[in-house]
Amino acid sequence: RALAAASTADVLRLWQGLGYNSRAVRLKQIAEAVIERFAGVIPDDAQTLRALPGMGPYTVSALRAFAFDCDDAATDVNVRRVCHRLSYGVEYPARVSAAQLDVDARALVPAGRGHDWNSAMMDLGATICTARAPKCLLCPLQTACAAAPIDPARLDMLRKQHGRKPSPQEAMPFEQTTRFARGRIVDRLRGLPAGQRISLLELHRDMREVLRERSPEEVGTIVAALMRDGLIEERNGLLALVD
Repeated sequence: RALAAASTADVLRLWQGLGYNSRAVRLKQIAEAVIERFAGVIPDDAQTLRALPGMGPYTVSALRAFAFDCDDAATDVNVRRVCHRLSYGVEYPARVSAAQLDVDARALVPAGRGHDWNSAMMDLGATICTARAPKCLLCPLQTACAAAPIDPARLDMLRKQHGRKPSPQEAMPFEQTTRFARGRIVDRLRGLPAGQRISLLELHRDMREVLRERSPEEVGTIVAALMRDGLIEERNGLLALVD
């Protein structure tokens, strides 16, 4: 209820340092929807959760597994990798689709143990069945695994041959990405005293050292995207976080 009642600007200020700013806006929208539709009680039904704003398949599965201990599988990249290796062998090239791996993962969840199973699989993928240097000799699933034992050198060769190529944004230094620019612009507007606004030209001037490669036009394009995402608003040509 506190999140639903708070201003978006206050939520964004408190969110500083916690990742994508758009997630804070979506969380507030979800809180508002839960108050309005469900009297403040978050539902545990998958279809109902998907109807809430910003709730994709992974978020729904993670919420059901970790908050409600439902028999669901939150298939992040680690869990999918473990499931692929268990059932089909090394993931390069992929033998099945991500959707099929999601189905396989759900079939592996022991009845009534959704929270424990998801925690265990995520830990296994993060610490033992890793992307580049799997520790098969330490793995509790090695005798049931279609991929074990995995040779890291061969895995690296297969990854280079069949792995996904990084996008242009992923390949460039982080400081040159749109994500970096978005975050710094929101940070600048976070720092404004309550009730104060600045123009786009003032924003570009203030960000000149941080966003050295960005022209005023580029900053304007990023600001427009932030406005569409509900993070920034413009009044009489002046910018601030959404109230």
